[in-house]
Amino acid sequence: MALLDMARRKGLYLEAAHVNYHRRDTADRDMELVRDYCRSYQIPFHLLNSDPDSYQGNFQACAREERYRFFAELCKENGLDGVLIAHQKDDLIETYLMQKERNLGVSCYGLAQSNEICGVKVIRPLLEWDRKDTLAYCEENDVPYGIDESNLSDVYTRNRIRHETVEKMSEAEKEEILEEIRRENQEKTSEEEATSSFLEKGIYPVDEFLSFPYVNSVVRKLFPAKSEVFIKETLRQIRESEHCQIREKDRILVKEYGTVSFFRVPEQYSFLFTSLEELKEGEYPYFKISRNGGMKQAVTLRKDDFPIMIRSFDQGDAILMRYGTKKIRRFFIDSKIPLKKRMTWPVVVNGKGDIILVPGIGCDRNHYSEKPNLFVIEY
Repeated sequence: MALLDMARRKGLYLEAAHVNYHRRDTADRDMELVRDYCRSYQIPFHLLNSDPDSYQGNFQACAREERYRFFAELCKENGLDGVLIAHQKDDLIETYLMQKERNLGVSCYGLAQSNEICGVKVIRPLLEWDRKDTLAYCEENDVPYGIDESNLSDVYTRNRIRHETVEKMSEAEKEEILEEIRRENQEKTSEEEATSSFLEKGIYPVDEFLSFPYVNSVVRKLFPAKSEVFIKETLRQIRESEHCQIREKDRILVKEYGTVSFFRVPEQYSFLFTSLEELKEGEYPYFKISRNGGMKQAVTLRKDDFPIMIRSFDQGDAILMRYGTKKIRRFFIDSKIPLKKRMTWPVVVNGKGDIILVPGIGCDRNHYSEKPNLFVIEY
């Protein structure tokens, strides 16, 4: 309420958003208090009535997600610039102490002055204010307010930290904690810059990767939704395994042939050609068609081979050679082809569904001649 009144007096265009979780006796009182204030000053008022029985697991986490999603929807629907949140100095300290107690990997210690949540800018203008300062502001300016009595219990971790630690701190002790937060965030900024620079290279000798001072941050940045346990296990595999592959959705971190690399999973592709005339020389995303090349990139096509498809490799692919069937996956292993290249390696398939050319292996036993009419060259 203090922040709402301050923003109104500044002459900002405002709309107010209130979520009623219906989990305490005074919830309706607070809703009406905000609604009445907004009505008095012609401030558009938006209400989300939440179902108290709909939450599973951690209520505070679910409630936070729900309200920020609500705020973001209102901003987008009404063309608003962002969200003002009344977090203040004590909230910042409480958040920091919670992060430390739970040993959380975070992008910012405490609370950022501004950040983005659900795609919308969130600004916290009161981080230099104490809780008692906002209370005094309301008293001095006749701003109505309510006390959330659920904050008085120690059921939630934040409340326990507030009552047992923060409320007992002197101003000097609070300033000491705030300086610690500033120092740690400066270190984190340096770590973030070094990590981003390191990630640009994309492939490293194993020793170079593991000796990077912020290697935990590298893995955390690659897999942001994963836990610290996941990060430790990933690094253990890289240290101890000869080959390993960690995949999460479209991201892959792989150790192979003495290197560590990471990349986004490339999309599978296929190109269809109905005649030899269509197979003109040209460049495609992962291969090129040519009239010249090596014999391991060559095939002699016949009319009954069409339509021809050139597509990306599939795990079960094999080609019939003069000496027997060869699994393409085996060729990759024997030739030490990196995983990323395997995923985009072209194979040529005829109209019967037979693989008739794999660049690097050659054509199948039925399509060899001294005068090939097509070369497919992988990048």
